[in-house]
Amino acid sequence: MKQADIRDISDLLSVLKEWKDRPSIFRGMSSDQHRLLPSIGRCPLHARLGKRSSVESRIFRRFKDRSLPHLGFTPRDDWEWLAVAQHFGLPTRLLDWTANPLIAAFFAVEREGAADSAIFVCEIRAVLDKTKFHDPFAITEVVRFTPPAITDRIVQQSGLFTAHPHPEKAFEPSGMWKLRIPNSERRNIKRELFKLGVSRGVLFPGLDGIAADLTWEGTGIH
Repeated sequence: MKQADIRDISDLLSVLKEWKDRPSIFRGMSSDQHRLLPSIGRCPLHARLGKRSSVESRIFRRFKDRSLPHLGFTPRDDWEWLAVAQHFGLPTRLLDWTANPLIAAFFAVEREGAADSAIFVCEIRAVLDKTKFHDPFAITEVVRFTPPAITDRIVQQSGLFTAHPHPEKAFEPSGMWKLRIPNSERRNIKRELFKLGVSRGVLFPGLDGIAADLTWEGTGIH
């Protein structure tokens, strides 16, 4: 995995010139030591519950049974259901990415931390073909999945997913880059992003996003 240090947005844009003609996706993480694991792969499970894949499919079925009355639409297939489940916090085999490197940078630096943060950049050419994999639990390779606009937050965040046949295994595709952000530069980059219109209030439309922006800006903690 190739690595580079990013100290400001100018550094980020300079490094990404090498990716300008490639279908790249980005993921920001609060620690550069975190592995790329879907949430069901990170989720601790009691041994008595059985295999991880069985737990995943079981809680997914139960989510579908219980959540429909709370949705304003009906997902058309299990892929859309899986995207909804991921969005609302159910552990799934999906891993969140964005098509916008500035948004990935925001998620990398949004919260204070003790470690350096990172932006992961990779190229996934395998795009989900629902005629081949209509069942999300039957995929045999990592595929890129761009969901429909099921929520305004996915739209605002230029969101997409990778779906993983073995979500308990860390994702380490060939050619991936890790762009490390020193912890000392976290606040500076967040301030730069705010000036560029990338903030929680923009990425999370609603009162909670507005409150977060006003708290950060108005209390001087930035």
